[in-house]
Amino acid sequence: MRILTPKQKIVLQAIKSYFSQHNQMPTVREIKEEAATLGLKLKSLRSFFMYLNELEEKGYIQRSSEDRGIKLQGITSELFVNVPILGMANAGTALAFADEYVEGYLKVSRNIIRNRDVFAVQISGTSMNKAKVNGKTIEDGDFILVDKSADHYENGDKVLVVIDGLATVKTYRSHDGRNIVLLPESTDITHKPIFLTSQDNFVINGKVVNVLKIR
Repeated sequence: MRILTPKQKIVLQAIKSYFSQHNQMPTVREIKEEAATLGLKLKSLRSFFMYLNELEEKGYIQRSSEDRGIKLQGITSELFVNVPILGMANAGTALAFADEYVEGYLKVSRNIIRNRDVFAVQISGTSMNKAKVNGKTIEDGDFILVDKSADHYENGDKVLVVIDGLATVKTYRSHDGRNIVLLPESTDITHKPIFLTSQDNFVINGKVVNVLKIR
């Protein structure tokens, strides 16, 4: 690739910055606005069309006639996945009501998702604060990623379980596949196991595959 001028570098950085924040390419007007925050303040949109032509000639972008028709060379346009947040689950007794209401979305790297069909749930409580998924503990306020396509569970898996319409996260254990124990892993000894049989009203909604820390 050929060397960029200082102003061309700012325009390229404006495209990258916008894409990083919004997970989509900017329009020319949005490039102009982003470039202004980086110190390149120009009144004319025509100047930015010129810079885009120069960036394409130098091999840094590709352009098309489509809306937002810019592609950064060497960077996929699908770096992130918007993961739905489906409420809250207790890491304690099953106290959080479970429903399918989407409360929002988390922007998560595809390197974390790894093509799994996941949703996010925020943790409330301390009954799993010693449990680890990918080396990270499950603590109050964390978001967990739940693989809802999982259809088989091994002893030791961390699972999201809905019991009588209430959600909880625990460690799965079963000796026969019918009678199940949901075990806490906590620094607080007041948390106790939950014992379930095949006759009880419960559903395992998925396996916890990652923990997203917010602090």
